[in-house]
Amino acid sequence: MNSSSELDEVDTSILRLLRKNSRMSYQEMSRKTGISDATIQHRLKRMKERGAINCFTVIANPDMTGFAVTAIMLVQTNTEKHDEAKNALSKLAEVSEVYSVLGEYDLYIKVWARSLEELNRTINDRIRSIEGIEDLLEIVVVERVKEEAPPV
Repeated sequence: MNSSSELDEVDTSILRLLRKNSRMSYQEMSRKTGISDATIQHRLKRMKERGAINCFTVIANPDMTGFAVTAIMLVQTNTEKHDEAKNALSKLAEVSEVYSVLGEYDLYIKVWARSLEELNRTINDRIRSIEGIEDLLEIVVVERVKEEAPPV
């Protein structure tokens, strides 16, 4: 599945329910949608096989797991070392998102830490030491207003 046009209303209704509660049973989804359990199971299997569903996961509360500090960073890279820098960043456990972007900066990353001190160490010892990284713009998040998966 390469585009949303390949998802029909049945598929999107199933995905919307799972987005709200990924532990919802087939029976509960069937009750809420009027679609049979067997159809839901078949549709989920098909969407997974075709790539419409990347994975089934849980999103932990960062305050409860100790990773309460979040920073958004814009990264300038050396043109010749761009791929190496983005790949190195994507391997860091503290980095949850890496995007190539257009504009003055080349990458947008999201970094998690337990404290401002740990964030500072991660930036200085791990991120700035990556070959190909030329400059960083760090933005520390003070409030998570909305943070969720893309809409369905």
